[in-house]
Parts: sequence; C-alpha cells; structure tokens
Amino acid sequence: MKNSASKKERCYTGRDVAFLIPTKDRHEKVKKLLNSLANQTVLCGRVIVVDGGKSVQDVVMSFSDTLPVEYYECRPPGQIRQRNEGLSFIDNRTPLVGFLDDDIVLEPKALESMISFWNRCDPDTAGVSFNIINIAPERRSWLECFLGISAPQPGRVLRCGMTTSVTNVLSDVRTQYLCGGATVWRWQILKKFPQDEIDYRWAIGEDVLFSYPIGKRYPLYVCAVATVLHEHEMDYVSRHKYRFHGYSQTIWLFYIVKSNEEFSTPLLLWSLFVRIVSNCAIGILTLNVSQLDFSVGQIKGTIKGLKTLISRKDMKMIFHEE
Repeated sequence: MKNSASKKERCYTGRDVAFLIPTKDRHEKVKKLLNSLANQTVLCGRVIVVDGGKSVQDVVMSFSDTLPVEYYECRPPGQIRQRNEGLSFIDNRTPLVGFLDDDIVLEPKALESMISFWNRCDPDTAGVSFNIINIAPERRSWLECFLGISAPQPGRVLRCGMTTSVTNVLSDVRTQYLCGGATVWRWQILKKFPQDEIDYRWAIGEDVLFSYPIGKRYPLYVCAVATVLHEHEMDYVSRHKYRFHGYSQTIWLFYIVKSNEEFSTPLLLWSLFVRIVSNCAIGILTLNVSQLDFSVGQIKGTIKGLKTLISRKDMKMIFHEE
C-alpha cells in the first residue's frame, strides 16, 4: 500500500459507515447480526435493513436504543433489488457503505479493524472485504493450477470465470474481486458503478459480476484482522438442492464470462468439463450422492448456457426458468 499525503489526511470513524442489510424471512439471523453490530468496539453511523419477506420490523426496531437502525420494505424481493433500494437512502454525507448479508456475524473488533485499514490503505481504494474466518482455507493443487481451473493466489479471477477464495486469509490481500455480503465500499465508487438487477433465486455470482470490473480500475483488499463469521443458510429447500447449486453456479459463470470481453468461453467450457468429470469420478468412488447431484446440475447448467449462446439471445435469458 502506498504512502501519500492524502492518506494522512483521512480519518474515518465508525460513524462514517452505513451498513446495508438485505434480508428475507430470516428473523433469527437478522437478530444475531444486529446484536453483533451492537457489540462492536466502535459504533457505525447507520444500519439500513431492507426487508423482502415476512416483516422483521419488530426485530430491527428492538435495537433502536443501541443501534441507529432504519427499516424499509422492498417488493418484489431480490438481493440486488433490495440493495439498490437501500442505496437510494444514502447520500454524499456517508463516505463508506458496508454490504452485509443477513447471515454474517461480526466479531467485536471487526469494524474497528476495518476503519483502521481504511485510514491507512491506498487513497483510491474502492472496497475492502471483511475476512470470513469460519470457512476452511481453499486447497489449490498444482494439478488444478496446471489445468487452468485454479491459481496459487487468493482473490484471483481466471479467464474461465472461476475464482480463488477471498476468505480465511492470513494477511491483508489485494484481490481482483470481493465477496458480496461482507464488504465496505467508498460511496463515490458505488455511485459510479450502479448494479443491474438480475431476477434469480440465488445471487451466487453477483459479487464477481459487480466487483471484478471495479477491481480492474481501483484497488480492492481483504483486511485479515477484520474478522466475521458466515453462518450460511440456503433458502432453497429440495431433495435436489445440490443439483440446484451446481446448475446455479454454472449459469452465473456463463453470464460472467460473456459480460467481460477478456474472458474466454472455450476456457469456461474446458474448466466445466474438468470439474464435471472430477465431481462425477469422486462421487462414484466415494458413493457421495450429493457430489453426483451437483455434477448433474453442472451438466444441466452447461446445456442451458450453450443453448443461450447458440440462440444469440440476451445472456440475461440464461436466468429464466424453463
């Protein structure tokens, strides 16, 4: 990170941060997240909850004595739509905006550490991610790197659209993208890069789609000591949920690759082929039905992606249910 006079002039405090939380039908998760914000060693400036499901207003407003909470509703629901709705309530008086998923829990010094990082990082930094520490470090084999489906460094976006992890880092890392739901952005950057709404049940790829183009122009970082937990809860319930996971991740990859001209569709197809063969082989050898079901979803998503490409339709059509 650079040393500069402009860096010394910055003196952000917790009050300079507005946290934006989209949520839907997760009362206990919202309560736990807000409780972790209330227990921070420094207090934030605003907490904006945008609800797309059964009302959590009572839960949110029960924190009004300890947090600067605001509650809004958004219909129809959608993670990106709710986030954009929340951004409409923010103006230039708020220099930093935090995006938090409702299943994130901040450790007590997370915000203090984040503010400290913003006061010493490159002055043109666009966004900084909290460090999610309860996800096992990604294991990247030399064979995966050789085949072009992974890379040794964290936070990389490969030309096939696949990424390396930005979680559980041991030291501060400059990355090419940031996670979507545990990140603090400069408000001026968010105004410059509005996010298009995509109607789909699981926004698994929106973080790369949004942050990667920003990372090509401005620094992005993960702050190692600003630690949080991600208590993931998948809303989609089905006996074929792993098939849905594989399908969803695959169609998002197609959309991301076609949205960035430097990415390669042939490399995407190659990486999907390698992943599908690997998942099928491991699933059969270990009798892991979930892994086999995931690979079935990948195959289904690949077929949908190829059909969309061949038809020359708008790539957003890939998210439409058949």
